[in-house]
Amino acid sequence: MAFSEGSPEYLAALSAARPVAEKAKGLFREVLLDFLASQDFLRLSKRTQSDMRGSIFHPKSGIDQKFGSAPRTIFDDSRIRGAVLRWRDEIGGKVGDDRMRHLQRIVGWAHDRTALRQNHLTKLKGMYRSNRSEILWTEAEIEAFLLGAPPHIARILIAATETGLRPGDLAQLGPAHIHPTSGGKRIVIWTTKRKRLASIPVTPRMDALIEDTPDGQAHFIVNKGGQPYQHENYLGDAISQWRDRLGIRAELRLYDARGTAATRLLWADASLKEIATCMGWSIKHAAEVIGRYAALSPEMSDGIAKKLEAARKGS
Repeated sequence: MAFSEGSPEYLAALSAARPVAEKAKGLFREVLLDFLASQDFLRLSKRTQSDMRGSIFHPKSGIDQKFGSAPRTIFDDSRIRGAVLRWRDEIGGKVGDDRMRHLQRIVGWAHDRTALRQNHLTKLKGMYRSNRSEILWTEAEIEAFLLGAPPHIARILIAATETGLRPGDLAQLGPAHIHPTSGGKRIVIWTTKRKRLASIPVTPRMDALIEDTPDGQAHFIVNKGGQPYQHENYLGDAISQWRDRLGIRAELRLYDARGTAATRLLWADASLKEIATCMGWSIKHAAEVIGRYAALSPEMSDGIAKKLEAARKGS
């Protein structure tokens, strides 16, 4: 199979090829490929491996795209520290911090093995400190997105706002996770981050997505070519791209669909235990999240206070 040079598929194929391709000799790309073939990388969890590959091979803001074709010796120059910080800031948010953290890990590994003489990336701290609990997709914004985005992109937002699942879980979600109940259907899935079982009722909008999935398709969310997304970050990238094209509020991200789903459960009068079960959260985490959302609405806060008082008197 032929890949265009520099594409994620091309670079992934290079990382599996031994010896390292001659074109990478002397470049920082050689360090990247050596790291991906190392036991240090192979001993990482599958989730961490996937996250690091995404950071390395992302076609727009990946480590290889930014630094791979440069001589490896640039990392022996102290000015690389400033270059990495500027790169992180251009990406922004948690994704920028994750990219930098993964690059730090690779450079530290290379320095330990004398592939680099210096490590100028120690003690760089992340900048992401955001509480996005107040940022939610409104129904009008969801409708505008569904009307304007291509169907395969619209399905990402539908699944996210109707289930509250993280992008990594959305990318895996498929017919195998749907279970019939006496009153309809439920999604039952082990969440990848917290390793908890989420049990989510299938809403009418989600049910329509399920019914519209072609027979034999193993994932509900696929790209334009009908294939599963190679990395969960691509789901968020697709939502952000079409959000901007459609002129929808720029601060909205795919991850905010998670809070949108939790807030719907609150307004639907779901109990703390029910919300925790649906979202795959612990009771403690659910209580913390609910407290943040309740603070946004006096009516919601008053309602929760009354329920807590009634529960106290009834205990």
